[in-house]
Amino acid sequence: MKKAIIFASFGCSIKESRQKYIETIENAVKSKFENIDCFSVFTSEIIRKKIYREENIFIDNMESCLKKLKDENYSHVYILSSHIIPGFEYEKIINKVDECKNDFAEIKVSRTFLDDGMGEKEVSAVKSYIKSGLGEGEAVVLVGHGSDHEAHKYYKQFEGLLNSDCRNIFIINVEGDTYMDEVSTKMQEMNVKKAYIYPFMVVAGDHAINDIASDEEDSIKSYFEEKGFYAEAFITGLGNNKKTIELFVNRIADIM
Repeated sequence: MKKAIIFASFGCSIKESRQKYIETIENAVKSKFENIDCFSVFTSEIIRKKIYREENIFIDNMESCLKKLKDENYSHVYILSSHIIPGFEYEKIINKVDECKNDFAEIKVSRTFLDDGMGEKEVSAVKSYIKSGLGEGEAVVLVGHGSDHEAHKYYKQFEGLLNSDCRNIFIINVEGDTYMDEVSTKMQEMNVKKAYIYPFMVVAGDHAINDIASDEEDSIKSYFEEKGFYAEAFITGLGNNKKTIELFVNRIADIM
């Protein structure tokens, strides 16, 4: 019986961000399951091609990695998805697994960070990631990637879970239904003056640096400043958060 773990992420073209947020989780998985071979996959073809073009580094997608494992006679394959929602990128994983399910004795895929099973553990991880002890007139705004996929619904559902004991935490998105106007209006009604803005993403890459935290007029930070809030944006990601890393490691344990 030959086992393998595949760490599947969207990917990132910024080397330093890959090391800080993706490889940190990968290394934790390798440390926990040191007797099992681990492999890395990026689901974004654009990112894979850019890294190959700019750094001459080839990173597998699901198809090439599963073919490699089949050729090398692995019998049991466990895939850790580090995606926030089970959207289009997660479907790429599921579709390839379905195509290859007869090539292995066992092949399983972990849950994403948010899904129907989300609850106390996910809330605890996020609350350890953001500023605690919000004062009067302060709020945290988490900025997800967003999607036109139906799984986009989990952002608002998770906001409801976060608000169970703190009303001053909001989730907006870069894409899909952004909820930006809705959230800024709520914050004004609650007399919020200061917004702490965090990427609700595993990796602090291009979105975090440019779309969220930059001083460009179309950034999330600039949007809230224009609405009259004092905005402080953080360039960080969940992949460097201890509780999130533990959660992802446990996702693999759950399917093995």
